[in-house]
Amino acid sequence: MTENSPPTLTSVGIDIGTTTTQVIVSELTVNRSGIGAVTVDIGETELVYRGAIHETPLLDRQTLDTDAVRGLVESELDAAGYPASTIDSGAVIVTGESSYKENAEELVTHIATRTGEFVVAAAGPELEAVLAGKGSGAAAWATESQETVLNVDVGGGTTNMCLFSGDDIVETRCLDAGGRLLRFDESGHVTHISEPARRLVDIHDLDIDVSTQPTDAELRRLAAAMADLIFDTIEGPPLTSVTDSFTIGTSGYSEKTVDTVVFSGGVGRLISTIEKADECSPFAFDDFGVVLASAIRRELDRRSLQVRQADEDIRATVVGVGTQTASFSGTTTHIDESVLPLRNLPVVEGPAITENQDPNLLVSELQRCFERGCELYESDETSPFVLSLPSITPLDYERIKALAQTLDEVYKQYFTSGFPRIVLTRQNCAKALGQQLRSASNTTAPLIVVDEIVASDGDYLDIGDPLEGGQTVPVVVKSLVFGS
Repeated sequence: MTENSPPTLTSVGIDIGTTTTQVIVSELTVNRSGIGAVTVDIGETELVYRGAIHETPLLDRQTLDTDAVRGLVESELDAAGYPASTIDSGAVIVTGESSYKENAEELVTHIATRTGEFVVAAAGPELEAVLAGKGSGAAAWATESQETVLNVDVGGGTTNMCLFSGDDIVETRCLDAGGRLLRFDESGHVTHISEPARRLVDIHDLDIDVSTQPTDAELRRLAAAMADLIFDTIEGPPLTSVTDSFTIGTSGYSEKTVDTVVFSGGVGRLISTIEKADECSPFAFDDFGVVLASAIRRELDRRSLQVRQADEDIRATVVGVGTQTASFSGTTTHIDESVLPLRNLPVVEGPAITENQDPNLLVSELQRCFERGCELYESDETSPFVLSLPSITPLDYERIKALAQTLDEVYKQYFTSGFPRIVLTRQNCAKALGQQLRSASNTTAPLIVVDEIVASDGDYLDIGDPLEGGQTVPVVVKSLVFGS
């Protein structure tokens, strides 16, 4: 690498899913927009290692096999020729039904903190939906074509959709439907039924239970019912009451017309190679995936949906995790490097800062934000939350100075002088706001102000060590959703 060449980060992606666990390694080139530019982003992405597709190790139905998963990750990194000490960034995400396992949070946190300099832990279907859509190529196609593209990632435990329109992420749509919700032995007897599958069996009055051997007709009926949930969600509002009952999170979806659909995930791969799927036993993977894929394919043949082949199908999520997780702050930051890196910081969204805003009203609004943050996250001096400011108007010296004085006043009311102060702004003003905050305060508390990042209530933030001579930091906005 020459002195003037852009820095390159080695990034790992680890996806611990309902059915499979996968590892990829990529090289990410960090680019600035130009001389004097205040934004930094990922330029070229080279996928340098694709690990094998492993069945996710379990100790029992409720517990991931921690030792086996750790060993799997270590062996894949060894095979790639990238030991943990060489990994700069990336993420480990637990997805689908694996996120409900009793030790899921403990496992991903352990792996994240031992697999590189700035590898983050994440969980949640909405984040998975976005990453799968980026990894499959759906997001890139939406940008290139300026179409509205829906990525449909059909996995083992959940189906997660992300709607992209041009450069924008419109929304995610997630539901309890997947190929691993039923398990079978070689003879076709049911060995396990997950709760969502059992509900669907009951709704359609099917004679399917553990130890039974369902007929082909019964399996086709169940697969058709699950496919109906998926297509009802693809079509968008209004959803049927049955589909709504299987929806994860909100179902207040956009009515935007979908131009193109992309299928990814393990079942998504079977949909696109259905001829091969039809040639194998319906229980080839000891689950419901082949039968479900066939039902989706039959439904597609009856519809006029425009379907585009995914760039990545079964690896869509892990590719998204390894190449699309991190973003970068602007280069005008104010950073106390002594406390970095920081992980799993909850975000509390503050009020919009507007012109002619009553100072007392602003204090009251910020106080409510801090009270909410303290109540939700039990923050102490070692576990700060991030205050996210969605907008500051006008963005001038006097407004920044007045805001800094108000923030200092509120911080002093709620936290001791040693409490780290971490502020996030969407606009390019972090350096100015940080300088004014430091000037307004008589505390030596660590202070971090970063900009050009969008985060909201319920998000979590990881902030890595600085790059570009200390001017920018890698930032991951993520979810941490474990348990049922």
